[in-house]
Amino acid sequence: MLTFAPRCTACELDYGRFNVGDGAAAFLIFIVGGVVMVAALVTDANFAPPWWVHVLLWTPLTIALTLALQRAAKGLLVALEFRGNAGQGEA
Repeated sequence: MLTFAPRCTACELDYGRFNVGDGAAAFLIFIVGGVVMVAALVTDANFAPPWWVHVLLWTPLTIALTLALQRAAKGLLVALEFRGNAGQGEA
C-alpha cells in the first residue's frame, strides 16, 4: 500500500486529515482496464493472435500501468480533497 508522509516538508500541511484509501486503485481499474481492453480489441481485430499472446501481452501491461499510475492517482485524490476542503468523515 502506498502511504503519504505525515506532513508536507515545504508547507507543513498535515496529510493525516485526508483519507483517500483505495479510491485511487478503484479509479485506475476502470481507466487502465478501459485503455487495455480497447488496445486488446484493436490488436485482436488487426492481427488475430492466439489467446496466450493476449495473456502474455496485456497482463503485465495492466499491472505495470496500474502500479505506475498509483502514486499520481493518490496524489490527485489528496489534491481534490484539499481543494474541496474535505477531510475524513466529512462531506
